[in-house]
Amino acid sequence: MQYFVYVTMSPDHPPKGGGGGPPSAEKMAEIAAFHEEATRSGTIVATGRLGQGVTRICGDGDDVTVTDGPFIEGKEVIPGFTLIEADTKKEAIEWAIRYRDLIGMSELRVAEVLGG
Repeated sequence: MQYFVYVTMSPDHPPKGGGGGPPSAEKMAEIAAFHEEATRSGTIVATGRLGQGVTRICGDGDDVTVTDGPFIEGKEVIPGFTLIEADTKKEAIEWAIRYRDLIGMSELRVAEVLGG
C-alpha cells in the first residue's frame, strides 16, 4: 500500500527546538543517507518540495473561478511530501515517526493512497 506523508508547519506546530533555519551540513548528510537507504529499499516512491503559491479552482462546469494564493486564512504551510510504500498503516506510521524525528519537525501527517 502507498501512503502520502506530508510535513505541516503552523504556529501551533513549529519545528522542534523552535528553529526553522536551514539544517546543518551534517544534518543534511544524515537526511540524504536516510532518503537514499529508504529509496533503495523501495520504501520511498517519490518526494517533493511544494511551492507556497497555491492556486484555488472552484466552480461547476463552465462557471469556474481561479484564484492565486497563498490564502491568508490558511495558517498551515505544507512544505513537502513523501510517497512511501508500506505493508500496513502501522508500518507507515512507524516510518513517519522516524522521519519526523530525523528532520526535526513536530508534526507529520500520513494518509493512505486509495486505488494506487
